[in-house]
Amino acid sequence: MMKNQQIQIIRLLMESDMPMTSASLANAINVSPRSVKTYINEINDLYPSSISASRKGYVIDREKAEKMLEESKSVIPQTSDERVIFIINRLIKQGVCDAYDLCDEMFISYSTLKSDMVKVRKMLADTDLELINQNDTLMINGLEKNKRKLLSNLIYSESHNNFLNVEKISGSFEGVDAGFIKDTILRKFEEYHYFINDYSLENLILHATITIDRIRNGFSGNEERRQNTVLRSHEYDLARSIITELEEHFNISFNEIEIMEFAMLILSRASNLDYETVTVENVRQYVGENVYQLADQLIKDFGAFFYIDLSQPEFFVRFALHIKNLLVRADSDYFSKNPLTDSIKQNCPLIYDCAVNAARSIKDKTGINLNDDEIAYVAFHLGGALELQSTLTNKISAVIYCPGYYNLNTKLSSEISRRTDDLMVISAIVTQPEELKKVNCDLIIATMRPDFRTNAPVIVVSPIIKEQDIISISQKVFEIHKEKQRREFKEKLSLLISDELFFFQKEALSKEECIHKMAENLKRCGYVGDEFEGDIIERDSVSSVAFDNFAIPHAMKMHEKKTGISVMIADEPIDWDGRKVELVMMLCFNINDRHLFNELFEPISMILIDPDNMHKVLEARNAKEFTGILASLLP
Repeated sequence: MMKNQQIQIIRLLMESDMPMTSASLANAINVSPRSVKTYINEINDLYPSSISASRKGYVIDREKAEKMLEESKSVIPQTSDERVIFIINRLIKQGVCDAYDLCDEMFISYSTLKSDMVKVRKMLADTDLELINQNDTLMINGLEKNKRKLLSNLIYSESHNNFLNVEKISGSFEGVDAGFIKDTILRKFEEYHYFINDYSLENLILHATITIDRIRNGFSGNEERRQNTVLRSHEYDLARSIITELEEHFNISFNEIEIMEFAMLILSRASNLDYETVTVENVRQYVGENVYQLADQLIKDFGAFFYIDLSQPEFFVRFALHIKNLLVRADSDYFSKNPLTDSIKQNCPLIYDCAVNAARSIKDKTGINLNDDEIAYVAFHLGGALELQSTLTNKISAVIYCPGYYNLNTKLSSEISRRTDDLMVISAIVTQPEELKKVNCDLIIATMRPDFRTNAPVIVVSPIIKEQDIISISQKVFEIHKEKQRREFKEKLSLLISDELFFFQKEALSKEECIHKMAENLKRCGYVGDEFEGDIIERDSVSSVAFDNFAIPHAMKMHEKKTGISVMIADEPIDWDGRKVELVMMLCFNINDRHLFNELFEPISMILIDPDNMHKVLEARNAKEFTGILASLLP
């Protein structure tokens, strides 16, 4: 990223019709003449011969200057939302920032910054943090764990909405056809009787795309081949077969170590029909103990500082291999050029910042300084993992059971995956009935019904898939998805609604008496403090919490001791701002469980707004019945 002073110098020289001396430039940007010369040398390092010097002063090549300013925009936040994230990230990272320095860095006015700070305050309040402005010195006040949670929320949101998917990434590498790579991998996997799920296929395409681009640009590794006891000849032959076609198509050559690494990735991502896969311990043998420990520590750091869970074995394998390759390149001063570095900085600044932290840890442990391009490659791995995690959590997982003698395993899998990609992900193919006892999935799609009880429902389809099979699978997936939602909804309710918080009210109460009784019960049970009742009253005074014949009182600030839901069923309706309320659900939330409020408030309201549903819910006799009935009515 170009420094603010460098950009200022470029603009001053562009706007001047005459050469400018170092003294005049220094005076204009409030630095020393020596600093001006340093900045100009740095600009010329990035853009050779863009600024020339003479006795009269400095002159800039206007065409190159326009290009420099245009490229600098890609890493400067352009919209209000981008600036809000930039400001929050900078404040959390640095602790304090001068408001006018931020204005200069983002090239905005102070009035624009003040407008953005309104959004910053709102976003901070969602995680119980506060923006402090003392004489234009800005800082965030609040618990460190809440700052990290806010960072984590922003990172996951950024990954889900902005991170480049595999097709976009591979398409951005000029001359690398991702479609050809995908078709080649799938065709060779079918030929060698190997299976790979959608999640792993995208990772393998990404790795192949990056490797091809590196080789095309002269960035092949030169490490001597390790003695390796992990790979069997079958995985190596498959990798060699795929690479031969890629070499012919892209007119390049993979060296032996690159072939071995590709074979390792196949072993870590795919399974042949004997259901064997790579383990984390296998990878330890391949990458070596030092790299293994470094990758393990980096992943733990992501979890400790950013609350990002990257502990999945598959990610570890891929990440450890990347770290190993990175250290090899560093050892030979052979860093890779990344054409998407600026784009990642702009679109995914927090994921990039996570990668910067990883680079700092790598330097601390190895003494190696990573450049921006290598940091962006680390960001690829982080962003890809987070995006795919987000995608997979919303899909049903399925296993295909197809006895080997049909010889249609991979064709069946490919056709089902193609037709149901937006509904589910196929995680494995099995060919022996006893293997079904090992699998963990939501649905088993079988060409023959197993003769024993399975852990997941089974739907039987034709070995040659028909339209009716796809319809049946889609219907079953929809049922499973809705059932999963209901089960998760019920589990959350069961954790929050206990018998001590559930009671019937036989005598008539006013709204105020109801609030007091329920708040006192929550206080007596250790859920809330003295101020809770006042917070409930304050929220209700802003806008009534009563709906047709039910009310959901809650506080605006969620800083209670414990999270829970108190339930009162009233025999005599409570007059709540003119509404006859028969059911009251009083919510109290600890800040660490704030996400549950968003997940529960709307569905509870949508269920209870239906009079028929309200009638059923009021029939509950205890907390367990109440949560069961409420969950069964989830629309």
